[in-house]
Amino acid sequence: MKNLLLKEYAKGKNFKKLETQYRALKFLIHNQTLPLKLRWEASLILSKILKYQPGSSLKNRCFLTGRGRGYSRFFNLSRIQIRNLARNNDLPFITKSSW
Repeated sequence: MKNLLLKEYAKGKNFKKLETQYRALKFLIHNQTLPLKLRWEASLILSKILKYQPGSSLKNRCFLTGRGRGYSRFFNLSRIQIRNLARNNDLPFITKSSW
């Protein structure tokens, strides 16, 4: 699972190189006041960038296990790890309820 985290980290580093260009093109595409031809050309350039750059689709993962599903952005953990840490009182101010 750690290799998935390393792969996502490498993707993020590659994407940071192109992030300003990506955001500028997205702004051009969604700006309704610009001419249609300019917006169309921006979308073509953006599609070429995304086609060859693997960092365009990043997935949030649990930093302990690398699990991609059931991810909580507040803790950067998966739901299973949140439950286990709450059971052991390792998360501050979070307790597992029992009735």
